[in-house]
Amino acid sequence: MTKHTAFIFFGIILAGLIGSLIWFNMKGEVVEVPDGPQPFVKIPEGELSDPQDPEAGAQPEPKPAAKPEKSVVSTPDPEKPTEPEPAAGQVYSSPEEAMKALSAAVGKKNFDEFVNFVGPAAVAEPVKPGVKTIIESPQLKLNSEKPMSEISKSATAVRWALNFIPEAGAEAKQIYADLDVKSKDAFAISKISLPLAIASVDVKKAASATDAPAATATPSEPAAADPPSVEGVDALTIAHAFSKAVVGRNFKAARALSDPATVTDERVAALMIAIEEGKFQLKEERPLVVTLSRDDITWVLTRVQSEGAGSEFALELGRVEDKWAVNGLTFSKVLAALSDQAGGGNVAYSPIVEDPMGGDSLVLYFEFDQSGLSPRGNRQLAIIADILSQGAERVIRINGHADSMGTDDYNAVLSDKRAAAIRQGLISMGVSPDQVVTEAFGETKPRRPNFNPDGTDNPTGRSQNRRAEVYLDF
Repeated sequence: MTKHTAFIFFGIILAGLIGSLIWFNMKGEVVEVPDGPQPFVKIPEGELSDPQDPEAGAQPEPKPAAKPEKSVVSTPDPEKPTEPEPAAGQVYSSPEEAMKALSAAVGKKNFDEFVNFVGPAAVAEPVKPGVKTIIESPQLKLNSEKPMSEISKSATAVRWALNFIPEAGAEAKQIYADLDVKSKDAFAISKISLPLAIASVDVKKAASATDAPAATATPSEPAAADPPSVEGVDALTIAHAFSKAVVGRNFKAARALSDPATVTDERVAALMIAIEEGKFQLKEERPLVVTLSRDDITWVLTRVQSEGAGSEFALELGRVEDKWAVNGLTFSKVLAALSDQAGGGNVAYSPIVEDPMGGDSLVLYFEFDQSGLSPRGNRQLAIIADILSQGAERVIRINGHADSMGTDDYNAVLSDKRAAAIRQGLISMGVSPDQVVTEAFGETKPRRPNFNPDGTDNPTGRSQNRRAEVYLDF
């Protein structure tokens, strides 16, 4: 390209640029652009006009915005109460956090939403009527001072309770919540259940809609004349109900929850006597500790507390005809606590002994050369009288005994007086004379040696021979 040709070429380009600047200056508008980088926005064709410009005329309806690739998280209104979201499978950092979420769900007073919250699988069909009644009852509300409490703990699960109190004239209620322990700071709601007094009624209703006693009973209490139904009730609920029956001196309920083939009437009564003697109550927090839980066996420690000391008794539960029942009962620690409270002395304290012929017998002890009942003996008799009052067909045998101090004839008479004193005490408490049979054995059946091997006196051994044994022949 020659110099002349290049000059003409660049002159044409310059003229074009000048012409373009003049045209844009005449037709374009000044647009203010904010400082900083701006996002790229693609404006669809036909939507360039400002819809708020009164001179723009009618504008077409804007097209719906395309669905964003990422969900938009809205900021909750601080004035609006937070609604619990469905929590089936949700993991919480602590049992307290899980129970607070459950309390919020209960507070809505809507059973269907509650089931949606915990998941339908968490609420078994037999207990739904009872749970629904508690949640939706206008007379019941969560206890503001203690809305929740821990019932039991094992390595893999914990059970807590929601505590409801009546606004007027009703009975306090509970709903159990089982939480699976996934790790030390991970808990998930797995099951909703009810205490046995409520659950047993609902089980009866589900089993037979024509059963009159169950149909007329309220969901909060079983029919008065019937023992609690344990159909479909888990081992932990049985253990808790049994423990409450023992502490509450309800022999009929405790007997109905235990296997008579392996747990004698005497053993159940003796535990009640020991609990009464020590003035024990269930611990408020975590009264049960599950030490073993399998499909066919469960071991539970029931923790009790008195003003003087704490103690515990052990329950073994197994399946009897596909229903859970207490089939083992150990309370040596309770007896040891009684011994500590008594501080020794000349009167034995254990309320139960093994029968040489098999089984167990209740036992009441006497002071030296005495046949009168002590205050402790009267408390023991009150429990036996409660048991006998539940059926005139129930008969007990009372065998009187003595230590070896004195002549054989004297001790025979003394042992007879001791048996007669117990019989008369029961009659004074309302027991029919026909329900009590007595027999005297004098010093012929000692429990412990009256003398040491060297021939010296054995006061401790003799204290356990001054007794009357009670056999419940039911």
